[in-house]
Amino acid sequence: MQRQIILASQSPRRRELMMMSKLPFTDVNPVCEEVIRKDLPLNEAIAYLAYTKAKTVFDRFPQAAIVGADTIVVLDGEILGKPKDEDDAVRMLRLLSGKEHLVITGVAIISEDETTTFYNETLVEFYELTENEIKEYVKTKEPLDKAGAYGIHARGAFFVKKINGDYYSVMGLPIAQVYKLLQKYL
Repeated sequence: MQRQIILASQSPRRRELMMMSKLPFTDVNPVCEEVIRKDLPLNEAIAYLAYTKAKTVFDRFPQAAIVGADTIVVLDGEILGKPKDEDDAVRMLRLLSGKEHLVITGVAIISEDETTTFYNETLVEFYELTENEIKEYVKTKEPLDKAGAYGIHARGAFFVKKINGDYYSVMGLPIAQVYKLLQKYL
């Protein structure tokens, strides 16, 4: 049964990935409070946050298939979300320098027939970063709206030594999994 597909996100990267799929979709801003539940394992809590975003949009468009997603960076048990400001971005990049960290992207797809949630975990290792590299990168403003203060798809790619997992999940949406799941709505 063909349904309208809606991406519950205002992320330019998620939009770009959905456009790569060639699936017909629109995007709607999910207006909701983004709180990570402490009563769930972290990976499940991120999937639940994706569900919360999708559900907010589904309540307005119940005949559609809604895709919600959320991404976090975790280093030594500390969640590195979007930096508060440039100083916070510098702090995060110093922490990530020369280390391996985990990127978790949770996804939810909601329709009137079913709800699917899952998460994708990817390990990313950074090269050692110089203080100058960090400060020059932060000056670009690129890291200010990204979990962990870097964009793997742009200048942040120069910091990545290796990746073990789904590159697109680090960008914010494991598009191959999403694409496969959305086929039933076309």
